[in-house]
Amino acid sequence: MYNYKPSNITDTNISGNATKFSPTNTNKDVEIPTVGTSSINKDVNVGFSCDKENYSTIISGVNSSKHLHLQNGFPEALTVDLIPATRKGNPTFGNKTIFWKTACNVRKLRSNFKEKFSNFSEANDQSLLLRRDQSPIYLQFNPYIFKGYRPILTTWGCIRSLFYLHNETVNIVTHALALMYALICLPTLLPWHQIQIPVLPYCHVVATFAPWLGSFIYHLFMNHEGGCKTYMKLLKWDIIGIWITQTCGAFTTIYAGTACLPLLLCYGVRFMYLMFCMKALFAATFASSAWQRRTSFLFLLLMRLFVLCIRLTTFGGGHSQALVHVIMQEMWSVTGAVISATHVPERWLPGKLDIVFNSHNIMHVLVIFGVMHMHWAVEKDFTWLSEGGCIP
Repeated sequence: MYNYKPSNITDTNISGNATKFSPTNTNKDVEIPTVGTSSINKDVNVGFSCDKENYSTIISGVNSSKHLHLQNGFPEALTVDLIPATRKGNPTFGNKTIFWKTACNVRKLRSNFKEKFSNFSEANDQSLLLRRDQSPIYLQFNPYIFKGYRPILTTWGCIRSLFYLHNETVNIVTHALALMYALICLPTLLPWHQIQIPVLPYCHVVATFAPWLGSFIYHLFMNHEGGCKTYMKLLKWDIIGIWITQTCGAFTTIYAGTACLPLLLCYGVRFMYLMFCMKALFAATFASSAWQRRTSFLFLLLMRLFVLCIRLTTFGGGHSQALVHVIMQEMWSVTGAVISATHVPERWLPGKLDIVFNSHNIMHVLVIFGVMHMHWAVEKDFTWLSEGGCIP
């Protein structure tokens, strides 16, 4: 059997004796044995027309009325081994027979081969992982990840990538597990029987699911065949998931932290935070770079730190046991963002952390820690607010 690389291959005439043809840019000659004279009335032309994506094999001259055109998209790793053998006495490649049929059977041949090729391709997605320079430009966002990139895949191909290792596996699995955990624990996520606050608990539940769902879908389908347009839509959904967490989830800490302030100041700070949330949503979804997306949430972070400082004073509100969780929430989130932005540690070990332990993997785990602490802080604050607190 022989593997053929995409290249231009010259036609060769076969007449009487075995003839060789040489694919360009290939060092191996392939011999096509003699075809019996009883089957052929004149020279048989075997032509191989190759381009970057597919091979076309044309066998003509079998009879004046018979002509076979095989065009089945042979990839580099596919061999002539998959061409079925039929009758003896027909031309062969190595130990496999190439046969000709009348034009009415050619469509059936193409259909069967296309099905076999599709199954072969889907079953070997892992073997087709790409280097960074082979991946689309919009997926080359980390210059220190050299390999393990998935090729462009269909929707089903992206789903199948859950079951083999590539450089997005850790990113997908970490937030998929977080999503599953949140779904399983939904009935006991909050002490519902103790909470007397309207609306906010349901906002918190949405904030608990949103980042994992958006991130999971984004990382799973980022190499979808829809191309850059589909990728940008998925990225926006990922950003919206983050925004929901920082708006609906973190707003409870703002609400509790300002509960003991004078009425006008209390509602003023809350309203300002919501306005910053709307500004952040617009800036993040229409950002033209990763740094713009990160800095679009900067004012939200500053507002939360401001309210955290209020909580440390006698004017601050909120459950006393929630304070440490509020601090840890911000610490994990900021640490993860800095690690992801600076590409540490793969910056120090280029090409060594392509699959696991790179900055984005670490950031995913730290974000989970941050949301866990946010949930524990909110749980305490809900209890405090339900018991009276300093609600103005």
